[in-house]
Amino acid sequence: MACVKRSRRAGSENIRVSRGSTAADGASPQCRSKSGDRSAQSSFPMTGADISIVIPARNEEVRLPECLSRLREQSLQGFEVIVVDSASSDGTGAVGRSLGARVIRVDQPGVGLARQTGFDAARRSLIVSTDADALPSPDWLEHLVEPFRDPATVCAFGTIRLSKKGVLASVGHGLFRAFQRVNSLLRRPICCGPNFAVRAGAFRDVGGFAAGSVFPDEAEDVRLALKLRSVGRVVYLPHLAVDVSARSLAGGKAFTYIAHHTRVYFRVCWFRRQLATSR
Repeated sequence: MACVKRSRRAGSENIRVSRGSTAADGASPQCRSKSGDRSAQSSFPMTGADISIVIPARNEEVRLPECLSRLREQSLQGFEVIVVDSASSDGTGAVGRSLGARVIRVDQPGVGLARQTGFDAARRSLIVSTDADALPSPDWLEHLVEPFRDPATVCAFGTIRLSKKGVLASVGHGLFRAFQRVNSLLRRPICCGPNFAVRAGAFRDVGGFAAGSVFPDEAEDVRLALKLRSVGRVVYLPHLAVDVSARSLAGGKAFTYIAHHTRVYFRVCWFRRQLATSR
């Protein structure tokens, strides 16, 4: 795998990454030493200074400002925010920079690659993931990192709730939360991209979001949680919800959406041999 090439322009970073390589402070993991010693990790983050928040965003100039506004209102402050502009054709990158985020441009689209790029660029010991259409509550970050008081914890995740109002949306959220709980008991954590945190060292130890030589464009968060089980404790927080856009279900697409993700769930969680936990 080739090392990553990084250039800067107009206050942002531009990273070109070929499939099978990752960006990490200017170099792929093959170009730097592996941080596999978890004994050196902090037992828990005391302040936001221990936290990087990564937001993959593709053509999100409309929704991104509200997400960043919610992050500015967090009870825990001092964290860094990284927006990964995933081959956007709109002003996503400019919006992120104008609102104080560190922006990294990736010219190849794909949510798995975007998350990997942002996580590798993170400078703090704990990395938090969310999405550009996510609307976290003011105490979200504080509760999300609480499980890391236990040094055995390597990942913590909550649930998602559609911003769409109504009985059906409420019932759907309840069912999904129960589904996550059951799967956690079965050691098949259904981690949610807009609402999880991971120790940076553990993330690197298991090879990040990589699935073989590629970064998948679906279920990259679940695949990561499955790998993390082998190196530490993965904690599900059933009552920590983040509101997200219901756009995936708009226009009568609910059945197609559910059917697709059901197939992905069985393929990733039950029918595929888990990948090795190191690169």
